Amino acid sequence: MPKKLFLFLFFPYIIFSQTLTGKVLDQSTLKPLESANIIAKPLQQKASLKFAIADNLGRYKLELENGIEYEVSVSYISYKEEIFVIQPNSTITNHDFKLVPTGETLKEVIIKHEYKPIDIKKDTLTYDIKAFANGNERKMKEVLEKLPGVEVDKKGNVTVQGKKVTKMLVEGKSFFGGGSKLAVENIPANALDKIEVIDHFNEVGFMKQVSDSEDLAMNVKLKSDKKKFVFGDLEAAAEVANTTGYHLAHAALFYYTPKNNISFIGDINNVGRSTFTFEDLLRFDGGISSFISGRKSLTNLFSFTNDNTDVVQNKSQFGALNYSFTAHKKITISGYSIFSKILLNAFQESNNQYLQSSFSSFENKTLNNSSKSILGITNIKFDFNFSKTSRVFYNIQFQASNNNTDNLLKSVTNTLNTNFQTLSKADNISFKDYFEWHKSYNDNHNTTFVINHAYQKTKPQNHWFTDQPFLSGVIPIVSDAFYVINQTKEIQNHSVDILGKHYWIVNNKNHIYSVFGNNFENTLFSTQEQQVLSTNLVNNFDGFGNRLHYQLNDFYVGLEYKFKLGKWINKPAIYFHKYHLITQQINNNTITKNFWQPQFTSEYEFNKSEKIQFDYKLINSFAEASAYAENYTLQSYNLVYKGNAMLQNEQYHNASLYYNKMNMFRGILMNAYLYFNKKEQTLRNQVVLSGINQINTPVVTNNPETSWRLLTDVSKKIYRFTCKLKTSLSWYNYIQTTNNANFSTNRNNQSIGASVKTAHKKWPDFMLGYTKNFTQLSGLSTSRFSSNEFRAETEITFFKNLIFKVNYVSLSNFENSKSINFFQVTDCSLRYQKKNNPFTFELSVNNVFDTKQKNNYSFSDYIISQQTTYILPRIVLLSLSYKL
Repeated sequence: MPKKLFLFLFFPYIIFSQTLTGKVLDQSTLKPLESANIIAKPLQQKASLKFAIADNLGRYKLELENGIEYEVSVSYISYKEEIFVIQPNSTITNHDFKLVPTGETLKEVIIKHEYKPIDIKKDTLTYDIKAFANGNERKMKEVLEKLPGVEVDKKGNVTVQGKKVTKMLVEGKSFFGGGSKLAVENIPANALDKIEVIDHFNEVGFMKQVSDSEDLAMNVKLKSDKKKFVFGDLEAAAEVANTTGYHLAHAALFYYTPKNNISFIGDINNVGRSTFTFEDLLRFDGGISSFISGRKSLTNLFSFTNDNTDVVQNKSQFGALNYSFTAHKKITISGYSIFSKILLNAFQESNNQYLQSSFSSFENKTLNNSSKSILGITNIKFDFNFSKTSRVFYNIQFQASNNNTDNLLKSVTNTLNTNFQTLSKADNISFKDYFEWHKSYNDNHNTTFVINHAYQKTKPQNHWFTDQPFLSGVIPIVSDAFYVINQTKEIQNHSVDILGKHYWIVNNKNHIYSVFGNNFENTLFSTQEQQVLSTNLVNNFDGFGNRLHYQLNDFYVGLEYKFKLGKWINKPAIYFHKYHLITQQINNNTITKNFWQPQFTSEYEFNKSEKIQFDYKLINSFAEASAYAENYTLQSYNLVYKGNAMLQNEQYHNASLYYNKMNMFRGILMNAYLYFNKKEQTLRNQVVLSGINQINTPVVTNNPETSWRLLTDVSKKIYRFTCKLKTSLSWYNYIQTTNNANFSTNRNNQSIGASVKTAHKKWPDFMLGYTKNFTQLSGLSTSRFSSNEFRAETEITFFKNLIFKVNYVSLSNFENSKSINFFQVTDCSLRYQKKNNPFTFELSVNNVFDTKQKNNYSFSDYIISQQTTYILPRIVLLSLSYKL
């Protein structure tokens, strides 16, 4: 029956279609014209336009409908356009275009057919939306998913030809810090005119030639009627199946003019929907110049991000305001403000096995977690565009967050049954600003100067309440009827980074860059743990409590030489670093070290659609302040951490190889990444295990540590389907010290996934995918895990206005080839949307089968854990949306 249904649905398309192939060549030299645009315009109504792009050999392929007369035109810069008419039911299957040069390479070339579904010019790829959208799309995400070579994952991340979009722009201006999720899930589809994809993006035009930027930007061009008034949509949804009170309200409002724009996104829901991802939040959390790398945030913002239905309750409130206006013809002010409030309740059960040299300890643990997280961020950026040769940026950001949690934990071992309640509160504030100056003196000399400053203060407070003593022999607890442990931490961090770089363009094939800089970090780190007795006396723990003053200065100078040999671009570089570290606590310590750190980048471009790139760095790094705190710090009910005041630096080799190929003629897109990391001096925690209790201490050793990772992503268009194969292979070898014994440890993972998806504008959207994962661990013990993941997605349009969607996922986990758990989750929706009507009605069902829990497994060097997480129940929502 399925085969008959398949033939019934797709047989008409198989019979009534033909393929036209050929080449696009220079008439005089017969040289192939790569990336030429071939457009087949139907000369009858109700037939769709077809297009293709010539590959590096000039080949093209057009899939045409039988019975339709087409006018096929080819255009290429500085060549005269050529037109070929193919008659209905023609038997012609091959035609070569031989274009004649105009001889006017310095003048504008006027092409009759200006409409190009896809246009490629140097580093910019432009999609014309009307060639791909059918009018039933609601959001930008649904449009992007129909563009060839473009993918959008469930977290809102966008990739184009396998490369991730790192900057999101609307009309050339950053949209909410440049993150993609807020754009793709909120910008209305009917506002889009064109999508520009810009490789090696740099917002300072005269710096693009020398910046070596790896940023891939996506610029949204709005329709002309959307640039001068308010547009967007409003959505409200309420539960209709029962009375548990699930609801959703969402607003996305935009106002754009050529000089000014303002955007507002608001969301309130309790169905586990997050408005932005952790990666988007890192942009908001940033406030750091893109020229400065390596700075870590001390605030934990993960709870504010990602869709989270792996809870029993999720209440979210979110508001975001983005703006940009021209204060003066040479001054632009832009910025954003973010507010988020999230209330979560989660319940999880775990079976943990703690691995030790001669035996294992087992623990059954249940965790009931309630949390409240509030975040506020304000960012303002000033752009001073004084002239075509000078650009200045000043950015200032303020952030505040508050996190409160209440954990009820029950731990059962073969010797102890303990109940814990943990109350935690963390107040965080940060202030960051940076100054950037870019200057072009002439065609051969450019300069960049950057000052980056950041201040962060966080003050976590933890309170443990329990009916049993815990961590016996590790913390000096006094016997009492009930146990109350208080902990206070405070971290204050100042950092100032200075960078200067001069770019000397000797000629088109030789560049010399000189660099100097200084990174300074000053941290005050303090902890205090004490037991409050039932008599109100205080027991301060001996050996606990830290007060550390940490200062690290890194002065460096460097020289980079970039040269080109034909299609081969190389950039060797050498940096000299002088590190000076001071730690002041019970015992003061000073470390001064000098290092030469080489770097090398090599790129070979076979043609415009195929290249390979190699990168290498030798890196030295010092641990953060907490790793040097020489007294004990209580981390959790079964973990104590003790820093090491004598820590030295880590040193490691980092290399990567990247290959990319896109062949439009054969419908192939291929990406491959190979990463290699080898540590000569390794920072790793030594672990002392006693039952389930752990003491971790960081040490730097000369034990080698090696990791490899291979990622491949290949897609092939076969007739009207896109077939994909993804692999992820990793090998990780290191020495783990547990209970004073060294164990050579291997952690390997293999993931192989395949999917097939319809790729035809008139067919229903359907995707079927399967992923197989294997994981092996050998060290203290040997373990093998595997999993099977099935995914299916479909979108079918009925009667032009009804759209039905289904998303299905199932996961099976296995340990040593024996099944240990299985779960499946299905979401579906039915949407009624009439073209040119502002109202949309939708009935959605999340967790159709009312799955109660998800099962998973994880492991570390000495713990193997099987987890059961309880999730949100079936939710049936009826929603109404209105487009402005």
